[in-house]
Amino acid sequence: TLTATFATAAVISNAANAQRFWADSSVSLLYGEDYAMTPFQFDGEETAMTTMTLEHVSGYDWGGIFFFVDRNVGEEDFNETYGEFSPKYILFTPAEGGLIKTVNAAFTYEFGTSYTGSSGSGFSQDNYLYGIGADLNVPGMNFMSLTYYYSQRNNTFYNGDNDHQLTLTYGWSQGNFNIDGFLDWSTGTDKHDAEFNFTPQLTYNIAPALGLTEKLKVGIEYSYWNNKFGGKGLDDKIDDQNAISLLIKAHI
Repeated sequence: TLTATFATAAVISNAANAQRFWADSSVSLLYGEDYAMTPFQFDGEETAMTTMTLEHVSGYDWGGIFFFVDRNVGEEDFNETYGEFSPKYILFTPAEGGLIKTVNAAFTYEFGTSYTGSSGSGFSQDNYLYGIGADLNVPGMNFMSLTYYYSQRNNTFYNGDNDHQLTLTYGWSQGNFNIDGFLDWSTGTDKHDAEFNFTPQLTYNIAPALGLTEKLKVGIEYSYWNNKFGGKGLDDKIDDQNAISLLIKAHI
């Protein structure tokens, strides 16, 4: 959309002229066997899946950028590319010492396509989320952010069936042990049910034991997704997703 194009152009322009405070990039590999898929592809049954992810996050004097791209490969010749691009812009910074660190304007572009060769079915999406959020000062946490989005859905199942979403991201570490992840809750409409997605990663950095300078994390990712894809209108064939995946992540 034109709005999304302007938002992306503004981020690129700001990033080119901004002071970058920090940045982190990683590549990861996950494998799990209990993923719930679309009914048109697996008739609502669970399937094994391998996911390769490229991820980047960085902080600037104007705000920050987060993006990732997943490449998913599963059973029945299933393959999917999915990604999110999420810039935020600092609107104002309250006085130090309070719960709120910064108040941000937020935008997320969700994109993806999938195809299952055995059934000849596919799914595509280009969703645009516009919102406002806050980075929080929470004792003991490395970071925590809460954002409200208005979600403009443009996908195979619910094109134009827009809704609202709350997103919580968080991170905590103690030594080489780390827990981070996200929580999404979106409202339902007359076409789809409300969804709840809780996905934490529990990892341990083994780089010091191997004499490496960059982090190398091993662990698990747990994904609980209630009413995945909204359910309603899809013949009620989608169960809640409860998937545990083995994970290795290399920071680069």
